[in-house]
Amino acid sequence: DAFRRRRRLLSSSSSSNNNGRRRNTELELEKSYEIPQSTVLRLEKHDIDIRVVEPHAVAITPYENREEGLARLTMYMDGENATGEQYPPTQPLTMRYALDEEETIVGKTMELYLGPRVAETTTTTNDDDGVVVLAAKTNEKTRTISTRIAGGEVMAVMPLVGMATEDAARKCRDVIAREVEKTGAFRVDRSGFRVSAFGPMYSLKPRNNEVSVKVTPIIVEK
Repeated sequence: DAFRRRRRLLSSSSSSNNNGRRRNTELELEKSYEIPQSTVLRLEKHDIDIRVVEPHAVAITPYENREEGLARLTMYMDGENATGEQYPPTQPLTMRYALDEEETIVGKTMELYLGPRVAETTTTTNDDDGVVVLAAKTNEKTRTISTRIAGGEVMAVMPLVGMATEDAARKCRDVIAREVEKTGAFRVDRSGFRVSAFGPMYSLKPRNNEVSVKVTPIIVEK
């Protein structure tokens, strides 16, 4: 089904008998679209990048279990929607964690970039900001998914080494907040953080993970 097709794209086998399939998977990953962004500043001590993230359309869903959230997103992007619209492979898979004033996680969503273009068969919908998003409407199986414009913001980003657990991500988030605030050039948004996963999602090989926090440049009036 649609989920298995994209799961194959995001995974690579460790078996020596599957070298050809692994090469094909790696080639497909190389062809995937990544979120448009550019690094404008680097804090070398902790490998923290300050990036400008361009506006881009995403499909997003609330989730509790990562496997279920990813299944819904990949089904939608592989045509499980009202018009059968299919979207290209994209990276990363991004998980957003919303925090309350006590920094307790109060909500989780997962999203995938819809790619730089959409077909003429898509239907226009509006996101919460009133911005028109060109994306297919959902169907019964993907009804928890919505589409919106993400980006248009500045993010502080740090690599996450090892398993992308919530505790490990929180530690990275704390480092980002501390080091970015030291610069005196940015305010850190403490209402949440994000974890982005690049590369094969269903492999024993290490994945490239990043933790990011929204920041706002501090404008000093002369």
